[in-house]
Amino acid sequence: MRASLRFLLLDDFDPDPGDLALRMAFQPAGGQGLELLRIHLHLGRSGNPLEPLARELRTHVQMPVPPLWERGLKTIIHAVEEELAGPEGRQPLRYLWVKTQVLHPTEVARCTPGHAVPQQVDILRDWARRLDQEGYALRASEFLDRLLLLAPRDQASLAYLASFFRAQGMVQEMASVAERWLKADPGNPEPRLRLGEAQLRLGRAREAQETFAAVLKAHPVHLLGHLGMAQALALQGGNPFPHLDAAQELDPAATASVLRETYDYRLLAPPPGERLYPPEELPGLLGVSGAEIQDYLQYLGLPASGPSAEVRESELARWVGVMNRYALLPGGLHWSAPTPRHLPELA
Repeated sequence: MRASLRFLLLDDFDPDPGDLALRMAFQPAGGQGLELLRIHLHLGRSGNPLEPLARELRTHVQMPVPPLWERGLKTIIHAVEEELAGPEGRQPLRYLWVKTQVLHPTEVARCTPGHAVPQQVDILRDWARRLDQEGYALRASEFLDRLLLLAPRDQASLAYLASFFRAQGMVQEMASVAERWLKADPGNPEPRLRLGEAQLRLGRAREAQETFAAVLKAHPVHLLGHLGMAQALALQGGNPFPHLDAAQELDPAATASVLRETYDYRLLAPPPGERLYPPEELPGLLGVSGAEIQDYLQYLGLPASGPSAEVRESELARWVGVMNRYALLPGGLHWSAPTPRHLPELA
């Protein structure tokens, strides 16, 4: 079984050295997945500018340059050389369009050169859809990122990228895309929810509070809006229970799942001088076994955020309060935080 070519994706053009960067994707003979080779074509020099590509094709897939690739690259190179001849030809921003170009080895309808911008958008979207269906989510995201150079307000692409970055744990990128999505579709709560989630994960709880407040202003009974607001308040030491109660009323099962699995019981600024409990003290304090304490720490969100992995009294009190209030444990925990040893002075 021979190797098969998939696509040729252009990455960039640097006008100073005349360097046209691209990537060739192919499936190796008898292999699974995609392999990508980075190739640089050097314009403005003697000889055939496509020779580096031809050499890589001979080496890795034993094929000549496909006619569609040769024709498409010559079209792109001609357009680049015309830009270079202009008075502002050395400005790199003039070549952003290069990144939106893709070539299929045999299907002209899946090649972007020669098509108007709306058709190029459709071609890139089709590439992303097919790659996503084949399990290449990262490659699909690359095509959508390039699509957004042509259609910056394309909501479907922004939504996909926000979900992709969320799944990959790329929180800063998720926040950036969510902000763009929100500008493109301000009436949709979904980009605000993604933005608020990213802000929480970045430790920007005050900004997240404002984001979720905007969600709830427009959608007062939005489950995720209430859960997000509760989390933003809790991280700042505020009272999350009105919003958790609202979420519990809207969907008890979903609320319980969040509180058991993903809710963050830490305080971003814990009170100074509070008591710290080593985990080995907690069985006697809470009236449970050591194994149960380990389950609480590993699976139920009990934070051990002290300097030496101790449990802070303020965070323990919040965690116990949530567990008891929403009956998240088989039996209630009969403990509440003691009165502080130093009462604050009254004004």
